[in-house]
Amino acid sequence: MSKLTVDNNKCTGCRACEIACSYHHKKVFNPKIASLEVQRNEVDGTMSVMLYRQLPQEIKRLRLPCDACIGEPQPFCVKYCPTGAITVKPSKRYQANERK
Repeated sequence: MSKLTVDNNKCTGCRACEIACSYHHKKVFNPKIASLEVQRNEVDGTMSVMLYRQLPQEIKRLRLPCDACIGEPQPFCVKYCPTGAITVKPSKRYQANERK
């Protein structure tokens, strides 16, 4: 099992992750159904990616849960992020099983 991680310092706000995610789920380009959301801080202009597990409950109801792009070699948000802001890290439990 793997875990998505985000380096918001690398996010440019291009929203490719949202587009790729929605395509994985429904074969449409619709960021409003993506399992993650790119947000812009209106005060300082910085960009950030909120993964599904971080989204408020009222937004989660409108979105599709993240399945880490099951059946794909890697999650689409990772694959299509041009800056490498989203990465996959194996969970500790997965790493422990790999050592056996």
